[in-house]
Amino acid sequence: MRRKAGQFTSCLWAAESGSYALLTLLFATIFVLAPLISARMVSPFMFEIAFALILVAGAFSVTSRASVRGLALFLALLSIVTGKLGLAPSQRAVEVADRLLSVGMLSVFTGLMIKQFLVTGRKPSHRIAGAVSIYLLLGLIWARLYQMLELASPGAFRVPAGETPNSASLAYFSFVTLATLGYGDISPANIMARDLAVLEAIMGQLYLVILISRLVTEGVEMAKTR
Repeated sequence: MRRKAGQFTSCLWAAESGSYALLTLLFATIFVLAPLISARMVSPFMFEIAFALILVAGAFSVTSRASVRGLALFLALLSIVTGKLGLAPSQRAVEVADRLLSVGMLSVFTGLMIKQFLVTGRKPSHRIAGAVSIYLLLGLIWARLYQMLELASPGAFRVPAGETPNSASLAYFSFVTLATLGYGDISPANIMARDLAVLEAIMGQLYLVILISRLVTEGVEMAKTR
């Protein structure tokens, strides 16, 4: 039984299919956990735990270097600790620094995944899983930036009456912005929040355009070589 479990784990984190575990965690966090938090069925602290798991999964997916994996584990624990403690406003600098470091780590993971999973020669299923993971990571990076901005400047986002701009609601706003849906129920209230939202919308559209054009070009080239 242990041998089978070890083989399954090795397969899950293999270089060829390492994006599948990360993709599963991303989907579970964004489309299952975040709505449950918004409905107040689950504590917002669970989002920090899920984010910590995503950090660890990202590190194990893109690199085998112990230093990078160790840093991811440290940031994961820091996210859980700062989320659990509920620091006072005078101590929020620790939370802001944690968000900034986690954004840096996610950005590194995203860059490495672009390099590893969007190159030619990989199986189409692996490339699709990698492409979707990268898109979801972009939304999560901006969600973390919005959290950092809200911590540094409370009231940076307008939310519906009776709600607070927590991790789940800002993740929702991030993906609505990334997809350029713009429902308007949550909106940026200061210039920095507006600039971040515009940049995310542009990034989301550029990613899709560049990805689709690349895949179409490769498909045409493959058809010519046949």
